[in-house]
Amino acid sequence: MKRIFLLLSLLFFCVSSFSDKSSIYEVKTTWKDQNSKEIRMADFKGHPIVLTMVYTSCPHACPMMVSRIRDIKKEFEQEGIFDVKYVLASFDVENDTPEHLKSYMNKRKLDDSSWTFLSAKNESAARELSVVLGINFKKLSDGNFSHSNVITLIDDQGHIVARIDKLSANTSHFKSALKK
Repeated sequence: MKRIFLLLSLLFFCVSSFSDKSSIYEVKTTWKDQNSKEIRMADFKGHPIVLTMVYTSCPHACPMMVSRIRDIKKEFEQEGIFDVKYVLASFDVENDTPEHLKSYMNKRKLDDSSWTFLSAKNESAARELSVVLGINFKKLSDGNFSHSNVITLIDDQGHIVARIDKLSANTSHFKSALKK
């Protein structure tokens, strides 16, 4: 019971302390990337980020989200926008280790130069980021997750400037948000 109270308190603090004018760089949790390097959100400062949360054993939506982000990357590059980082943070703390994420990237032919996959050190880290991004997830009894399909665009200062919450949503506003 104490643990649930602490988790709810942390989530309330995250939501109440993060406003529209806040920066994603204020999230202080530490993650590991696909190369086992320690990463904080602030490490992406100076670059726009397309950011979502996934889990790599997802049979349906997550592979579609990766493909959707690939399409966004292609659209950006056609417009001459190359300085974007594509970050996918996993909420599957148990299975999405850095080694597993690296293997997944290789299988999907995603390069380290613009793609970063993040492994949470614990569920609290995953929950904190999910609250800030407005992403809900819940582990199911079969080991899969029920989750939101949110893709967020963050500017080079860490402010959320655009987002979609359906895989079929139009992303043309992503390009215009970056050009401001």
